[in-house]
Amino acid sequence: MPSANTNRRWLAAAASVAVLAASGLANAEERVLVLKAARIHTVAGEPVDGGTLMIRGGEVAAVGTDVAVPDDARVIDLKDAVLTPGLVDALCTIDSRIRQNSPNWSVGSVDRSFFRRASEYQAAVAQAAALNVHVCGGDCGGPPENPPHGLFGHNCCAKCAGPRMASTTLGLALGVEADQTWSEQSSEVTPHLLAIDTVNLMSSDFKRLLAGGVTTVYVSPDSANVIGSRGTTLKTGGPLDRRVVQRAGAVKISVGSDPISRGQANFLPPLYGPPPTFHTRRPTTRMGVDWVFRKAFYDARRAADGLPLSGADTPPEEALPVLQSILAGETPVRIQARMQHDIYSAIRLADEFGIKFILEEATEAYRALPRIQSAGVPVIFGPIYMQASGWRAYSREVDRPRLNTPRQLRDAGIPFALTAQEMRDEEGLVRQAALAARYGLTREQALRAITAQPASLLGLGDRLGRLTPGAAADVVAWSGEPLDATSRVLLVLIDGAVVYDARERN
Repeated sequence: MPSANTNRRWLAAAASVAVLAASGLANAEERVLVLKAARIHTVAGEPVDGGTLMIRGGEVAAVGTDVAVPDDARVIDLKDAVLTPGLVDALCTIDSRIRQNSPNWSVGSVDRSFFRRASEYQAAVAQAAALNVHVCGGDCGGPPENPPHGLFGHNCCAKCAGPRMASTTLGLALGVEADQTWSEQSSEVTPHLLAIDTVNLMSSDFKRLLAGGVTTVYVSPDSANVIGSRGTTLKTGGPLDRRVVQRAGAVKISVGSDPISRGQANFLPPLYGPPPTFHTRRPTTRMGVDWVFRKAFYDARRAADGLPLSGADTPPEEALPVLQSILAGETPVRIQARMQHDIYSAIRLADEFGIKFILEEATEAYRALPRIQSAGVPVIFGPIYMQASGWRAYSREVDRPRLNTPRQLRDAGIPFALTAQEMRDEEGLVRQAALAARYGLTREQALRAITAQPASLLGLGDRLGRLTPGAAADVVAWSGEPLDATSRVLLVLIDGAVVYDARERN
């Protein structure tokens, strides 16, 4: 057994190491880093040509053309590069499973129902084999191919469990697999649960986001529950103990068909099995969705008044304090609604209880502009597409998208941000902004829609989404103007530290 003196010596040595490590970290944070670039988009004002960005202590210290650079500063001359704030996706989908998706393709299966010609299917099968992706041939013991096997959720085997829909004609997505349902579904009302508890911070998906210039994401729960859990705001890189920006964000509420179609055991005729019984998880119609919403908040009021609660759709006891804090305006709310009448329902239901909220997705916002405007509801819009896939396509709620909806939101004076949700790479966040600029926004407005505006909607507008003194030094260096199709990310900094460097590769 070690002596008491030996233990004391070990403790003293450990304490010394801890002090030295802490002082070293503090010195590193206080060291000045200077970036020089051909142009700097501060987002808070006009671009600075031939500018210098000085970083100290993980924050922007100065930006301009005549910044006094200390002699001991580390200087990175990026020459023809263009600097922007780190991009912010205020409605991001992360593959939360421990299993890692590949750098280029989603983990999933290839379903032959996606292909018009046999040759296309065989080509996809060949690609899938090379990537070790499961090919569903409809012979794994699942339900009959009516509808086509693999198109909707079923539990036929470990490889095919859950929906597998692709976002390209080859059946392999450029984004993560957004169709996986991971919400807690023991109840339709779960606002007491946190999305942060499902997030794998070591997922390679965060590397893909960094490679696209995204430094902050709001990870949203999925839409399987009427009143779901609370989202979380994360940095996409940096030390693990510093990546959680907001542990408990807004409560996710979904109106429309998603809580009906995505909730476990909601396998309804004529597509699935026998008629619903009391064993079937509700709701099963839009009327039921609205009923669950209203009953939850009425029950929260009754509980606050000390009245008894009853009924099959009574929220869990743990959910009641969160529902009451929503009614008191203390906990933020987001509502997902795509179609015009669902947007109307969201506004009507929220107004009934005096709830302020942010509208998510809003595919048909262009058909509801006056109502959205009069209600004072901000919008997180996207992704932008000509033809949807996955759960969106299955829901048939996205059959009438418009590419110029961001311009119409701008013209109506409605605060909005753009999101890529599950899309990555060539369909990622910066490409969403490029599409918005192509169809009506100015480039400056499009850049703000993926930086300052989402940061503001997250309540972080003073720290993120801008390159001004005092803001977090989340910086992206691009090979050209960020919205140009040929521009690539060269360098990404989070809190003043380099977390992604592709200068040699580019």
